[in-house]
Amino acid sequence: MSVKVNFVNNDNIIIDSDTRIIAFKSIDNTDEQPGYYANCVVDESREDGNLLATSNPVVALQGLFGSVDWFSLSDKPNTFYKTSSILSLETI
Repeated sequence: MSVKVNFVNNDNIIIDSDTRIIAFKSIDNTDEQPGYYANCVVDESREDGNLLATSNPVVALQGLFGSVDWFSLSDKPNTFYKTSSILSLETI
């Protein structure tokens, strides 16, 4: 089962079960860690059977996208999507 991610600008992407998702949390500048950067927190597909493995792929992606700031897909490694720009998720 695939998931269609709809963005607020009417663009969309399809995430298949074998699509590798790389997700990042933004890290703010602190005294202990100067600078601004993104920390990779997930790098897997739903087929890997780890963090994104649920019987309902939308539920897995809801949880992931609700807890990270940016994500990228293995088939578009130089494109990063801001999770706050997601309007909806649907199974297709």
